[in-house]
Amino acid sequence: MTTISDPAFDQAITLRQSFRVLSKFLEQFNTRGSQETDLLASWLELQQDGGTADLAQLDDFLECARAVLRHGA
Repeated sequence: MTTISDPAFDQAITLRQSFRVLSKFLEQFNTRGSQETDLLASWLELQQDGGTADLAQLDDFLECARAVLRHGA
């Protein structure tokens, strides 16, 4: 299980890259069908153990970040 304390989250990126990661993350989220962003926000809520309410969200976010960084965004 990925948690917010995972070393992958310690990488510094620019605001431009952050925006592109957010955009890619939302694009990926929307491929699962029409869902309310309130639902996504509830899934992203950090738990005491450093995980999220939906365990897959941190992994999905990291994959989007890696994709943006691979392409020199």
